[in-house]
Amino acid sequence: MAIFANEIFGRDVVDSHNEKLGELRDFVIDKLSGSVTQIVVKLETNLDPGMLPWEYRNGLLNIPI
Repeated sequence: MAIFANEIFGRDVVDSHNEKLGELRDFVIDKLSGSVTQIVVKLETNLDPGMLPWEYRNGLLNIPI
């Protein structure tokens, strides 16, 4: 069964405690393997990006997977 990117963009991204981190905005695909290597998440406004271990730029978290 296929799924399209526009069907998952905007969905909630949660941590291991089921707390919302933000919304899925994009993802990064490795050209050689075709695997998703990162998800790009619009961070919730009440979260401090400095407390998170991932790269944060322009309101977006880049989370390796």
